[in-house]
Amino acid sequence: MRIYKDSKEFPLANYERIESTNDYRYMIKGYDGEELQADENELKERFNEVVQDYVVSLNSKNFDIVQHGKINVAKLELTKYLIAKEIITLQIRANDLRGENQTDNITELLKDFKIPKTTDLQKQIDVLSGKIEKLKNDINEAEQKLIKNTPQEATESDINEIITNVELILERGIDMSKTSLYRFGIMQEQARKKIESINKSK
Repeated sequence: MRIYKDSKEFPLANYERIESTNDYRYMIKGYDGEELQADENELKERFNEVVQDYVVSLNSKNFDIVQHGKINVAKLELTKYLIAKEIITLQIRANDLRGENQTDNITELLKDFKIPKTTDLQKQIDVLSGKIEKLKNDINEAEQKLIKNTPQEATESDINEIITNVELILERGIDMSKTSLYRFGIMQEQARKKIESINKSK
């Protein structure tokens, strides 16, 4: 039975599995959830040894990453909703000029939007406006957390949320099975540097 020795060989996928399931048998090379007898206390101890330095830095590093990830996602959503609102506003003007109530193209436009739909375009504008205000509030809340700099909240962040936010910031996917915990730490540092670069450019 071979056990991972350090974070340079320990796969990020196994780290996520242990964090999600508390099954320390993922410290064993080749383990994939099958029935296997092992000393759980020993595996837990080895796990703590492997990730000790990483976990210490994880909570302080991830706060900025999580907040910037939330801001980036909300800004993308906000742009989408603002464009949709503008298109519907133009459709309302076109309908008024033509004396008709054309809504088919708006129905198609909003099919992937997770909001209530209505053929009353003015009411649809109101729905979009409410969503836009919520997104603006979400962005403001995340920005205020960054200003206050309260990294203890990062301890509440799920490892999958952290990975997703690193992917968003670096604009690349992460193959968790082929990425070691150590390399993911480097990716986090790259994401932090990108955030700092963006902030300086502002």
